[in-house]
Amino acid sequence: MTRLERRLLVALLVAALAPLGAASFCGRSALRDAYSRGVNPVVEEQLAAAVVSHRDHIVALRDAADRTTDAITQHWQLHDALRAGDLGAVRVYVQSALETYPQVAAVHVYAADPERDRPPQHDEDANANHEDANDEDAGEERGPLLIAAELEARADPTQVRTLERERRLDTVTPAVLVVVTVTSPRAVFTDLQRAGEVTELYSRLLEQTDYVSDVYVWVLLGYLAFVIALALTVSIVLARRVSRRVLALADATVRVGQGDLAVTVPDDDDDEIGELTRAFNRMVSDLRESRERIDYLQRISAWQDFARRLAHEIKNPLTPIQLAAQEVAQAYRGDDPRFAAMLNDARAIIEEEVATLRRLVGEFSSFARLPEVDLAEADLVELLRDIERGFGSVLQDVYGERAGDAPVTLQLEVPSKPVLGSVDAMMLKRCLDNLVRNAVEAIAGEQRTGRGRVILSLRPNGDQVELSVADDGPGIEPGSRVRVFDPYFTTKSSGTGLGLAIVKKVVLEHQGRIECRGAGPRGEGPGTRFVITLPLLLG
Repeated sequence: MTRLERRLLVALLVAALAPLGAASFCGRSALRDAYSRGVNPVVEEQLAAAVVSHRDHIVALRDAADRTTDAITQHWQLHDALRAGDLGAVRVYVQSALETYPQVAAVHVYAADPERDRPPQHDEDANANHEDANDEDAGEERGPLLIAAELEARADPTQVRTLERERRLDTVTPAVLVVVTVTSPRAVFTDLQRAGEVTELYSRLLEQTDYVSDVYVWVLLGYLAFVIALALTVSIVLARRVSRRVLALADATVRVGQGDLAVTVPDDDDDEIGELTRAFNRMVSDLRESRERIDYLQRISAWQDFARRLAHEIKNPLTPIQLAAQEVAQAYRGDDPRFAAMLNDARAIIEEEVATLRRLVGEFSSFARLPEVDLAEADLVELLRDIERGFGSVLQDVYGERAGDAPVTLQLEVPSKPVLGSVDAMMLKRCLDNLVRNAVEAIAGEQRTGRGRVILSLRPNGDQVELSVADDGPGIEPGSRVRVFDPYFTTKSSGTGLGLAIVKKVVLEHQGRIECRGAGPRGEGPGTRFVITLPLLLG
């Protein structure tokens, strides 16, 4: 992990953990406060009071059942009927008791067990759960069933709960046992059970207030820890990605500082670092072009100095050599025709070679005295039209007397509107003339049956303009296209190789560039295309 990655990670970790303590404290306090609003001793006391109230209600129901039982079993009509042994009258009384007391579901009269003398049983539902009173021992003291009166509709187990109350009547002979089944609403007992459960649960919650709040806090902290871990993981990935790109830029900067201007940094991302990378690549590209321009201009300057000295050294002896050859030929007065002819041939050869040397010296001198460009605003469209108008003189120089029938045409492709640029019109026109002349010479030196074509075009491209000269001649080998701008390099059988060097020097001094390509649309195919790119406006 790099230092930048560590710093980014530490910064993100601090930013993530700083609020964690405050969040834990505030969350714990907020949870306790919210918890205490619903779970507190006041609510517990109210719930306990509700349970007590329900229990008092049940006790009241039990007391009411006892009173009802006493009222039924102590009635004189029942006692008179039992003493008289009139079971029919007992049945009538029991039926009337059911009608009198709507809370009574059944009344049973049994013969009492004579062997046991037991006091009356009052409540078989005295336990806390208030289940239906069904004492397993009750049947042992009950004799035969004498009278039974029931209303099953009143004893629906889904709606009511029953309480059996027994009364032994020893005042009659024989003794009887009266069992009265009294009903109470089941909802009362269900509510009591639920209230007890809620109260018990509430007591537990109240006892575990700290535990519950701690659980929520730990769950919150666990979630926050997971989010922080996830954020840190994503941050590490992003930090490494950013650091790799920054380190790539730093490494490229070091290489540029060491002189490697061929370095490029990938700029696939569309963010700030991507913008920085693209700016860096543009800067390196500009530096590379500037270095190439400076190196080339320095080489040209050196060649100009060499051409100046060479022209001086060659030019001085040419005139004496030519004069000496002429004097030798004129001084001979002998009668040997063969020797005289030899002298004349030698003089002609010397004069021809001297003329060639004079032409070379003139080209060297022109190259050495090449002036600096003088930029001014000019219409590039009009400049190309001037070249078109002077195309006839180019054909005259190349084809001589056959210029009228020269198999070469010039095609001009320019916009209809003026295209203004800051150029040295004279120097730029000279360069384009040179390129057009080279194209015509290339076509003229080729054995062909059809007509050749030279295309001179201008195309604005943003804040730049492209000037191109293309021909359909034999073209230049791809391996030689880079070297054609070097001084004294030429692919022609004659010439000094200075023309394209002069063209490139002028273009570079215009802050432009020139390329040699194939004549095809993608720089391939036969023929040659020279493309000059110039800025429309120069600061």
